[in-house]
Amino acid sequence: MQEKSLTMLADAPLTGAERQRSLVAVIACISVVGMGLGVSIPLLALLMERSGVSATLIGLNTAMPALATFVLTPFIPALLRRIPAIPFLLACIAISAIAMPAYYLFPDVWLWFPIRFVNGIAFTGLFVVSEFWINTLADEKNRGRLIGIYGTALSSGFASGPVLLFLVGTEGAAPFAVIALLIAAAALPLLLFGRGLAPRVTERPTRSFASFFIAAPAATLAGLVYGAMETDIFNMLPVYGVRIGMTEQTAAFVLSIFAAGNILCQVPIGLWADRTDRRFVLLVCATVGFLGVLAIPFVAHSIWLFAPTLFLFGGVVVGLYTVGLTLLGERFRPLCGGGGLALFHRPAPGPSPRVKRPFAPVSARRLTSAAP
Repeated sequence: MQEKSLTMLADAPLTGAERQRSLVAVIACISVVGMGLGVSIPLLALLMERSGVSATLIGLNTAMPALATFVLTPFIPALLRRIPAIPFLLACIAISAIAMPAYYLFPDVWLWFPIRFVNGIAFTGLFVVSEFWINTLADEKNRGRLIGIYGTALSSGFASGPVLLFLVGTEGAAPFAVIALLIAAAALPLLLFGRGLAPRVTERPTRSFASFFIAAPAATLAGLVYGAMETDIFNMLPVYGVRIGMTEQTAAFVLSIFAAGNILCQVPIGLWADRTDRRFVLLVCATVGFLGVLAIPFVAHSIWLFAPTLFLFGGVVVGLYTVGLTLLGERFRPLCGGGGLALFHRPAPGPSPRVKRPFAPVSARRLTSAAP
C-alpha cells in the first residue's frame, strides 16, 4: 500500500553540494554523540559495579533509556510537526549534556534512574531523528550503503569512547565533564552544515507504533534483538571483565574490539544487502550473532581467543541494525509513523546470569567515590 509522504528536505530538491552538507551534518553529529555514549555507558556500569550494585540493579538501571525510547518515539512525528528538526536536535543535545554532570552531582543509584530516563529521552530524539534524516537522503540504489556509512560513523564514536575512558579514567568529575563537552560538541556540525537541510514533517503518520510488528516483522525484530544485544555488551561486558580479573580500564577497552568489528563491517554488509536478498543477509547476521553469544563465556579467559571472537561477533551482528533499518526504509517512507525506529534503540536487557550476585545496598556518594 502506498504511504503518504511525511517529509521534505527543503522547498526545492537538494543540489549535490547540499546533499553532501546534509550528510556531513547528520553523520558528524551522531558520531560525536556515539563517542559520548561510548564513554558514559561503561563508565556508569563500572561505577555501579565498584560500589557493590547487583547485576540485576545494573540491568534495571540500564533499561531506563529503553523505557524512554518506547515512551517518546511514537510522539516524535507530532513534535516535529511543531518544532523544526534542528532546534529539536539541539534541545536533545543540551538535555543530554546537562544530564552527564548530574550523575556526578547526585551519586545515588536510585537518583540515577530518573536521570537516566531523562537522558534516554534526549538520546532517543537524537537517534530517531538522525535515522529519519538519513533515510530521507537515501534511495533504493544506495540505501544500504548510506545506512552502513551512518552506522560506521556511529560505531567509530562508540569505539573511541572506551579508549577515551581508558585515558581519562573513572575517578572524580573528569570523565563526566569530558562526556558533557563531547555531547555539546555534537551541536557544531548541525549549526555549521545542517541549517535549512534537515527533514520537515508535514503530515500525520499513517501507521501506529504496533503496526510495524505486523507489517515488517523481520526488520522490527532485528532491531529489537540488536538493541538488546548491544546494550548488554556495552553495559555488562565491562562488569563481566572486572569479575574475571581485568582492570576497569582494560574491561572498558575490550569494548573497542567489539566496536572495531562494527566499524569495519557495516559498509560491506550494507553493500551486500543492496545487491542480494536483504532478508537472507539478516538471517546470516542473526545466526553468527547467536553463535557469538554462545561462544563468549568459553573464550573470555584467553585474550587471544576473546579478542577475535568479539571482533567477528561485533562485525557481523551489527548487520541486524544496518539491514533491519534498511528494510524499514525500503518498506516505509521515512516518517510513516515513527514507531518502527524505536526498536533500534537499546531495548531493556536482562542482567546476565553469569555476572549476577546478591543485591547490596548503595548509599549516596559511594557511586563516584568508592575505591576499586
